[in-house]
Amino acid sequence: MREETLEERLERLERLLLDAVRRLERLEELLSSMGSEAAIAARLATTFSMPAYAAIEAARRVARLYARVGDPVSRAVLEALADCDPHSISEVTRRVRELRGTASRRIVRERLNMLASRGMVLVVEQGGKKLYRLASCEKGVEEGRTH
Repeated sequence: MREETLEERLERLERLLLDAVRRLERLEELLSSMGSEAAIAARLATTFSMPAYAAIEAARRVARLYARVGDPVSRAVLEALADCDPHSISEVTRRVRELRGTASRRIVRERLNMLASRGMVLVVEQGGKKLYRLASCEKGVEEGRTH
């Protein structure tokens, strides 16, 4: 097997860099077309170390619910649940703190209860523990249905 020359290695590196630039440009186009969803996606990706595609999908889910809530704590709770995993009250509070800097467990619980009563959040019993997740993450769940 012959060894790659320096010129061949540089050409291969240039092709890889051009491909990376094209991919970044496509991602920028997608994010700019998303409007406010882009800001949510960026926040989710950086705060929770989500891959870009997962953050974009999560941002779309959350952005649809933003119109139904006005306060920033409720919006942060929705973002904390955007990954579709069920989370305990402690975990939701920790995630809201990561997003906002501050959050009391009592306020987070109040917002979760309010969001559940409006059908945006589901309360799931698991091992005697209450877990919370976005209702829009459930397959076949109609927006507005409560549990």
